[in-house]
Amino acid sequence: MDISFINDEYSASIDDALSFARKNQFRYIELRTLDGKNIIDFTASELAAISHKIAQAGVLVSQINSPFLYWPQGEKNFSIMGQVVDSQEDYFIKLMDVADILGAQNISIYSYLQSSHLEISALGDDLDKYSQMALERGIGLQLNINANCTISNINKIHQLFENYNFSNIHPLLNTGKIIASEDDFTPQELQDIINTCHYFHLSDYDAELKRYVVLGEGNVDFAQFLQDKIADSYTIFSLCPTTTHPEDLAMSFNQLVSWLDD
Repeated sequence: MDISFINDEYSASIDDALSFARKNQFRYIELRTLDGKNIIDFTASELAAISHKIAQAGVLVSQINSPFLYWPQGEKNFSIMGQVVDSQEDYFIKLMDVADILGAQNISIYSYLQSSHLEISALGDDLDKYSQMALERGIGLQLNINANCTISNINKIHQLFENYNFSNIHPLLNTGKIIASEDDFTPQELQDIINTCHYFHLSDYDAELKRYVVLGEGNVDFAQFLQDKIADSYTIFSLCPTTTHPEDLAMSFNQLVSWLDD
């Protein structure tokens, strides 16, 4: 098990985020936005400079957060790395190029914005194709559960992974969202998803206040969700408190370390 954090949960400045990583001896950092731009919107030369800074800090990139498939099925306007590409598949190839430049182990992806005519089976066929493409490049894909997307809750992601034996796609589980979404799923469905997961966004949620809070201050039972994953060398816990104060990330990190030391 390793610990990472999403850079802009602390600062949109890569220098500040890396300073935080060094101070707290993080081995990994997860990249989302820098200076108001998603990581995929930087040019190849800009990404190379960012990658150099990260390497100089002695840190590795656990994942890049991309908007891949966070758009209506059939969307035609694709731009990445400062270039316009002709197809979704060409976009994905460029996205893997971004991951290669940064040395990222994983890419987070979505499952299309909600569409009344899109069936899980059609989505599964697409995901299977991208799974194989990423596998050939040695990159893992983490499927982000989002309320706006076709795969929007534990129940639906359980259906997807029951019907498709993806070789290189795993659910990206956000612990706070489980409490916040109030989804109708069985404990066994949730446990099956946890068993499939290798990458977790750690957040906590206060159901009474209806907001995300520092780890340990909400309703997430981290011992229940994560106990079996602590000894798993393939698991990454990425801190994602989803609050508005950078210091909350440090507080969440300290709480996580305290749990792991017990």
